[in-house]
Amino acid sequence: MSQLCPCGSGLSLAECCGPCLDGAAWPSSAEALMRSRYSAYALGRYDWLVESTHPDFREGLSAEKLAEQGKDVRWLRLEMGRCEDDAPVGENGELYDIVEFRAFYELDGIPRQLGEKSFFRRKDDKIYYVDGVALRPTAYRRPDPKVGRNDPCPCGSGKKYKKCCGAAAE
Repeated sequence: MSQLCPCGSGLSLAECCGPCLDGAAWPSSAEALMRSRYSAYALGRYDWLVESTHPDFREGLSAEKLAEQGKDVRWLRLEMGRCEDDAPVGENGELYDIVEFRAFYELDGIPRQLGEKSFFRRKDDKIYYVDGVALRPTAYRRPDPKVGRNDPCPCGSGKKYKKCCGAAAE
């Protein structure tokens, strides 16, 4: 049985990101490149991460450094978000392809997530990763204000919550 691709496409690694990681193919879209980069992290194929980074943005980047940073990380899954082609970015309106994603991983036994809005640019008919901006997880907001035990009951009775509607909740 063939190994499923870590990117979550549902395809085998050989049908999906494997050819990119092996140097036999180059992704045709920013989404495909993002998926292959996630697979590279998940499989420890750090050379692909360097190779798929835009040549103008590789300074200080090395496979060894990436391997050291990821040695205790266990990648769990990738969720792809919005993908956009040729979007104007910045004051000069330079065109980039944009991909939003959330990657879930475990570090020191604690589940975590990384969200990013990633920017991609073409050079010599190939698409490359340029940079990204972190997406923060959506904070949980209570639909109603929290009522403490000694607060006035929200029903308007004038009693404390613990002696009124809160008594039924206990």
